[in-house]
Amino acid sequence: MGVHGLTTYLRESQRILGKTKQFHPARVSGDTITTIVVDGLSFIFEVYEQSRLPWVYGGEYAAFSRRVVQVVEAWIAVGLHVYFVFDGASPNLKIPTLISRLNRTNVQHSLLFFRTSPTSRSTPRFLHENRIIPPLIILSCIETLESLAKANAKLEVHFADEEGDPYAVELAGRLGAYVVGNDSDFVILNSGRYAGYIPLEEMVWTTSSPLDESPSTHEDQEDGFQTVVGKTKKRLNSAPQQISFGLIPSEETPLSDLVLSVVVYTPSALALHLKLPTTLLPLLASLVGNDFTNKSTTQRNVQSSFFDRNLSLSQRITHSAATLSSILNAATRKRRAKHRVGSVMDLIDHAVNALLVRSPSSLATGEIDSIVDRIVNAALQYAIDKYEGDVYGPASLWPTPICALHGGDLCPLPNMFSRALSQNQRPGNANGAPPEDSILILRSLYLKAFRTGKLQPKVTDVLNTGTFWPRIFLDNPDIENVAVSIGRPIREWIYALLEDGVGLPEAPEEEPAAMDGSASEDGEAEEDPDELIDVVEENSDSDADLLAPLRGELRRLRGTEESSSQNLPPSVSSRSRSTRPKHVIEYVRRGTRIASEQVPVPDLAALMISSGFDESLDPDAWVPVQLRSLEQRMALFLHILGSNVPAVKNVSPDRLMPVLVLRWVVQTLHQRALESGMSKEREKERWTRLEAQALLAFYRQPPSINVNSTASHTNGTDTNPPTIMPLTDRNVQLMAQTLMAIETVHLLSQVLLLTDQVPANIQALSGQTFHAYLTNSTPVPVEILPPGLWDACTASLEDAFALERQKKAKKPRVEQAKPVAKVNNRTTTRAGQGLFSLLVDDVA
Repeated sequence: MGVHGLTTYLRESQRILGKTKQFHPARVSGDTITTIVVDGLSFIFEVYEQSRLPWVYGGEYAAFSRRVVQVVEAWIAVGLHVYFVFDGASPNLKIPTLISRLNRTNVQHSLLFFRTSPTSRSTPRFLHENRIIPPLIILSCIETLESLAKANAKLEVHFADEEGDPYAVELAGRLGAYVVGNDSDFVILNSGRYAGYIPLEEMVWTTSSPLDESPSTHEDQEDGFQTVVGKTKKRLNSAPQQISFGLIPSEETPLSDLVLSVVVYTPSALALHLKLPTTLLPLLASLVGNDFTNKSTTQRNVQSSFFDRNLSLSQRITHSAATLSSILNAATRKRRAKHRVGSVMDLIDHAVNALLVRSPSSLATGEIDSIVDRIVNAALQYAIDKYEGDVYGPASLWPTPICALHGGDLCPLPNMFSRALSQNQRPGNANGAPPEDSILILRSLYLKAFRTGKLQPKVTDVLNTGTFWPRIFLDNPDIENVAVSIGRPIREWIYALLEDGVGLPEAPEEEPAAMDGSASEDGEAEEDPDELIDVVEENSDSDADLLAPLRGELRRLRGTEESSSQNLPPSVSSRSRSTRPKHVIEYVRRGTRIASEQVPVPDLAALMISSGFDESLDPDAWVPVQLRSLEQRMALFLHILGSNVPAVKNVSPDRLMPVLVLRWVVQTLHQRALESGMSKEREKERWTRLEAQALLAFYRQPPSINVNSTASHTNGTDTNPPTIMPLTDRNVQLMAQTLMAIETVHLLSQVLLLTDQVPANIQALSGQTFHAYLTNSTPVPVEILPPGLWDACTASLEDAFALERQKKAKKPRVEQAKPVAKVNNRTTTRAGQGLFSLLVDDVA
């Protein structure tokens, strides 16, 4: 999302701020290699948007993977070295923005879908205006990119420590690279040798293909005559024909004929245009509004206090920049300045008071201080540590195996994956090794899995902020959310495993928070004389960092948190990790909005005992489950999913995921029906055998459907699903349950370090295929359902399936014989009498 209105401002000022650059094929450009750092989330949204793939069926992951390969291979063909960056944990400050964004898009679009008639919601316009990115598309993209990176050294995939934008710019600053994305924050952030920001939506492929020359221009015809071509026509034929494409190049054009045209924006050009130092761009972005300025959903938007409603977004940027520039210029004229700006906090305070629409005296007590604090916190999110090394390029990366950019003392990830150490909780000694060794080993395994894409960034949200964000897709708002009914029972195990292995953050104490002296400490920090800045020098030197004191304060606060956690008194030798119960806040759909729900974190040993897990649970020799043998981890994994039966154990790894997903959905809905006393509503939720076979076939068969940018074409076989299939509420809900089960089971396998043993193979799925099987538009192939595989799906679940739903047959219309009118022989209608006379006769 970035800075409010900055994308529009850049587009309107493209001739002034933008610089066009072209990348030619490697055979033309020689050995010149240009490095780009791609924002993974922006790339996914733009590729899926431009590919025009159907989304409503649950996602065309196979076709999307082909588009990803197509774009990346074309980038490499024009001499680009590509680094992808995906987000890590989201900060607490961004939670209100995430909630607002989900309510505005996923929840509202899903609600509108289920409140619209099947005919209207199937129109192309409705589907385009209410598009929702399929929930597994990020996992599919990561799987595809990781497979490509193993075969091509010019492609690397990185996962940010926290927010992905600062990480991408810092990585680009080390490599002297451009950042490619659709986030205007990339023209605000700056670091090292950062080359600039390239918007994905302004990226264009062109190819030069001369028109075919007719052989008659060079050879004589058989009849002895020669065609004479005029000078004008010859000149037109000699000019190359330019063919333009969007982000996705044409499959029919050879890679050697493609030329990539982009527009580059740099922070220095924007700052020069706005007449501001480059280091004040983060403050400008915070004043205009970004993802961090809304502290909570109950507080008023900061920007509503700054700008008149008649101002456009571009005018707000110009107005804010002019205000900052006037304050700085006034401060340089010391004799004329009424109020000198002695520190960056003074600058922010002056800017806030100057931008207020209403008089400061009309605001409530402390409201201005609250606005200033929110502006400061939003500006601090742009803080990037200055690189102190002398080596740039790929050689400057990976100073430690933990992080590509930072040393072990600056990278926040190790602290996330080892809260058990900071909380000083000691599980029992295992084989004479100190418990700290087990935690450090597990932390190393988790860090390696995270850096290689085998641990979802959603796990870092749980470890960092104690939150979890289930992906929201089309889900019937009149029934319980699938994130709760299908996903939460598995996630409770995930939370217990993480708490037992590495530790989860403790819930903040609400009452003592205002009495611990933190406010006075912050006040002293704001009056630190080290924060004083000579504004005259800063205004004259654009390289100086005006926000350096704020960055230093951010590092001081982080250091205080780490040091305070390390000085905790030793605890007793016990598996208990905290004296207070812990919980994870899940942000799920509740009716027509996103709501937070606290999910208590159960004790792992108690959870094992209550669920009937028969493994040894010796607390005196406790070892985290993640460090146990493969057989023990697989046994617990199958036990959690209710599939620890011989038939499932014998299934090969490449077929295991669909079996587990199917079994979990079927038994979960069956158990819900039993707990409700087989109520009519819960009985309707249960799956039939034909629906289960459709799911198994959907996951087992690689889709033979070829989805292009406009429509879907079959390859000539009879088993291909049709292009358009009916969208029934029942089938849409079945897909929602399936997608949630795939996501959660896959996450459980990652937490137990079983990714290789249970591959998800998401990039081979097609939602259209599933709906085709459900509607019986395409029969389920018999060869896809071997007897052994189907037996593994139904073992111990024979009674969990519902009876097949019989379609109501329309009764044949039988024409009834017309009744014969009774003839009244007693009277006859006389001439001149009206119809009312008949009533008189009947009464008589």
